[in-house]
Amino acid sequence: MMQDNITKLIVSIIIGLVIYLVVYFPLNLVFAPQPQTMMDMMRNMGSNNLQAQTINVVSIAISLMAVLFVYSKLNRPVVKPKPKQRDELSILKRALSEDEKKVISEIEKAEKITQDSLRFRLSWSKAKLSAILTRLDRMRIIQRERVGKTYNLFLEKKKR
Repeated sequence: MMQDNITKLIVSIIIGLVIYLVVYFPLNLVFAPQPQTMMDMMRNMGSNNLQAQTINVVSIAISLMAVLFVYSKLNRPVVKPKPKQRDELSILKRALSEDEKKVISEIEKAEKITQDSLRFRLSWSKAKLSAILTRLDRMRIIQRERVGKTYNLFLEKKKR
């Protein structure tokens, strides 16, 4: 992780240097007077040329903004795609009854829930919930794991 951030920073700085050069030289050619004679060159060597300093500051400012922009774009959080299981589940939900969809939604929210807890959340009878869970288990949409007198329920994990 640390190595990744350092790499992003180095790439951003290199891009900033390139942008500095791309901005500085054209600005210098356009706005800084080019010495025509050797005498003009000698005069410019010892003096603090305000135009040259201004061009340098502008170039540095633009390149710093570019470095910050590139680094922020490189450091964006990676958006994780939805797991394939969720996509398959959304397709399966279209073919299920409303009650089966409610059961799956509750199991999805909790990730793992007991059958008794699910029954109380949905306010259904034991028989109704048991029949729906048996159908979903046979379709291999959910898994039931026996724990004492009840079951732990969770979505079926696909093995690929």
